[in-house]
Amino acid sequence: MLLFRVTLTPAKSSATDVAPLYGWLFASLLIASFTTPARGVLWDGGGSTSAWIEPANWQFNAVPATADAATIVGDTATIDAIVVPTVLAVELGTGTLPGELVITGGSSPGRLNVVSNVAVAAAGNLTLGGGGPATSLLSAASLTTGGNLTVLDRGTVNLSGALTQTGGAFNLNGGVVNASSLLIQAGAFRATGDIVGDVAIGNGTGAAATVAPGQTLEIDGNLKLAANARLEIEFRSGAFERINVSGVVTLGGTLDLSFLGGALPKPGVSYAVLSARGLEGAFTDILGSGVGDGSWIPEFDISNGLNVFYTELRGNMNGDDRVDELDVELFAHAIRDPNTYHVDFYLAGDVADSFLADMDSDGSNTFADIPPFLEAIENFGGSAQAAFAQIARALAVPEPSASTAILAGVLLSPLLRRVVRPRGRSR
Repeated sequence: MLLFRVTLTPAKSSATDVAPLYGWLFASLLIASFTTPARGVLWDGGGSTSAWIEPANWQFNAVPATADAATIVGDTATIDAIVVPTVLAVELGTGTLPGELVITGGSSPGRLNVVSNVAVAAAGNLTLGGGGPATSLLSAASLTTGGNLTVLDRGTVNLSGALTQTGGAFNLNGGVVNASSLLIQAGAFRATGDIVGDVAIGNGTGAAATVAPGQTLEIDGNLKLAANARLEIEFRSGAFERINVSGVVTLGGTLDLSFLGGALPKPGVSYAVLSARGLEGAFTDILGSGVGDGSWIPEFDISNGLNVFYTELRGNMNGDDRVDELDVELFAHAIRDPNTYHVDFYLAGDVADSFLADMDSDGSNTFADIPPFLEAIENFGGSAQAAFAQIARALAVPEPSASTAILAGVLLSPLLRRVVRPRGRSR
């Protein structure tokens, strides 16, 4: 320690005037003499492996320590089944240049402690977990990411402050995140796992911030969906995605309900896609609903969350809860070419998907669906004969002779003869 003796004697000073000033200067110099500035340590990949713990991989041939800010650019560093020394800060990538860190556990845990912030640049990557059987752990004051952050099974992120996502993708796939808050300002947050802390999706302006639970997302805290938030819920192979929130959910932005792989839910069955202690606010837009039968119908319950159920009325192609002459042209197009119908009609406007033309529920749209469709027309007070004539005209457009022959065969079916019957008094 270097100690300077400084004597300042202002005019009309006294011993009591000088002593406090002398003491303050002494304390300042004493603190400064023990303060070591942060040292940036750059990964140069000069070692024989990608191991963080190998000194030759680092500038100065020394593994970063508590006073060092570690930067990885253009390469991948690994922490595998080992606890490495604590560092001051970590930066992965810079600007458009990549940089990656992978932390995994093997027979022993993989662990990194960071005094301040971990920053993942737009081209950076940070992955935890996926090894085993031991865990992988990242502890830090905060984490900011505009790149790719992945927390897999047996991976844990512990933050005393916030996790902030400004872009890119955050994939929580079976891992755990503990933070004071999660701020997903932009980018995609694909989440299956556990979060302890309040979660905010979107910042109200700018690029969309999307949250999509792959299976079940557990949030021990509150969830807020801002105006630029997008909540995507997908139904697949008899399963559906859901979010369980211990606190209050504030709704906003867009709710997108969709199917994957041709999977369809059971009509009339209610699915709890969002459970919470309470609901506030409302979605600005709901996709996948609002077209009547053949769509998701959301039910909001402020006491316990959001349930959705699926309704269908076969043949109701325009979603007005009836099967009538307004459905005939759409039905004919869905029979003639379901793929073209999907692009030209379903994706272009508020009409039901082509599967509602599958009147006999055999998994395909064929001419065999025409008789039960005509019967449905009559059940709603319409004319089966007029509907059949309209179908014949629509189906005859691409191949008149073939369509006419097929329709002639349909006319001979007992069901159609029963449905298309003459009106008036019998003689």
